[in-house]
Amino acid sequence: MEPICTNRFYGSKVQKRSASRSKICWVKTHRVMPSHILGPTQYWQEFHKQADALAMAAERSTKTDTLCTFVYQRPSDGSRRFVVAHPEVYWWYYKIKPQEERCSYEVIPKDSPCWLYLDLEYPIELNPLCNGSRMTKTLIDIIRAYLLNHYHLLCDRSNFLILDSTTSKKFSRHVIFTMKDMAFKDNSHIGKFIKTIYNDILFYLKSDTLSHGILNYFNKADIEEMLVKTQHGEKLFIDNGVYTKNRHFRIYLSTKWGKQSYLTVSTDCMHNAVNKCREKELEIFLDSLISYFPNKQNLILLEFFNRSDVKAKLYSNVPIRSIRENDDQSSAYPEIDRYIRNLIDPGKIRIAKYFDKTKTLRYEIYGNRYCENIGRYHKSNNVYWIVDLNTKKVYQKCHDEDCSEFLSTPKNLPEEILFKLDKEGDIFMTGATIDEDITKKI
Repeated sequence: MEPICTNRFYGSKVQKRSASRSKICWVKTHRVMPSHILGPTQYWQEFHKQADALAMAAERSTKTDTLCTFVYQRPSDGSRRFVVAHPEVYWWYYKIKPQEERCSYEVIPKDSPCWLYLDLEYPIELNPLCNGSRMTKTLIDIIRAYLLNHYHLLCDRSNFLILDSTTSKKFSRHVIFTMKDMAFKDNSHIGKFIKTIYNDILFYLKSDTLSHGILNYFNKADIEEMLVKTQHGEKLFIDNGVYTKNRHFRIYLSTKWGKQSYLTVSTDCMHNAVNKCREKELEIFLDSLISYFPNKQNLILLEFFNRSDVKAKLYSNVPIRSIRENDDQSSAYPEIDRYIRNLIDPGKIRIAKYFDKTKTLRYEIYGNRYCENIGRYHKSNNVYWIVDLNTKKVYQKCHDEDCSEFLSTPKNLPEEILFKLDKEGDIFMTGATIDEDITKKI
């Protein structure tokens, strides 16, 4: 009997559908991961939308199996796909990919516990005399001193995992502070903590005051070395823009799409593994993940609102918030909201805040990162818009550190909005003082 060809047996439509599915799944291959009774769940699901992936990761995670959300860029066009999987499962498929195809990130969920992490960088051509290794050591020692001062937390350099992807043009490192059963409440608290240190260092370097608290115990020349030159002026070699919600953070052995700068363990790293495994590379991978904690119930969460408001809480005592976001947010000014939505289309309003003291509205945007300062879209940092109700003007600002001082050319609010503001301004002002209520919805 003549064998039946696959086209006749399955049908052409099924063949096309199977082909399209195979194009979507890049990381996972036909190599099957061995399963055993104490092993991680084999769950694996890919998504086109980040919100769906984050919601599924939260839904499918258990006390014994924490699922993470990863994002990879397809080698063909750089487009991103989201994967929900246990980290050990993701590593099983990820590690066998050709080096040039390892372009993956961890998604750090908002409102989720995470380890303190740093993104350190500077252009080598503008700073030929800088010693990045020595600068990293100085910064780690300063952070250790701040952790001891604010949280009575004693740690050493073995608690810091240092990953390096330095090239001939750019010094680049990721530093992750790892300590068993210890984490920050979420990356916004890390951002406030690191920015406080950042500002303290700048004040120390630019002022003549003799008393600088913790920084007095360090050599000023070592601290001065951390101030580097960029195309936009001098700044510390710390990137403060990596503490945004649902941040994508490159994972171990990964490179940026189209480049060959892979994150490997730095030669001066003294890290001791927290997640002990038989496979050394897996230990490093698990410890490098910012938001992976196999046993969250025992976590002590560090909170940092400001230097005078520092707390530590047990994870099990902190209320859990839903991961899934609302599609769009509104303020007490529906006419202005509609104008902003048209202005940022296809982006959406993530947060709308009104500040009574300055009579301004602030719109945080997602889905549209176009920045007027650079004349293109930012790769990771979001933009936001300010509406000044005093001057009746609107302008764009940016979360990217290099654009921190930028203010776009102000635009006048449309006449129909000005008319309503003039006619009903008092009513608007009375109804708009709801900054706290709007924030609680997010």
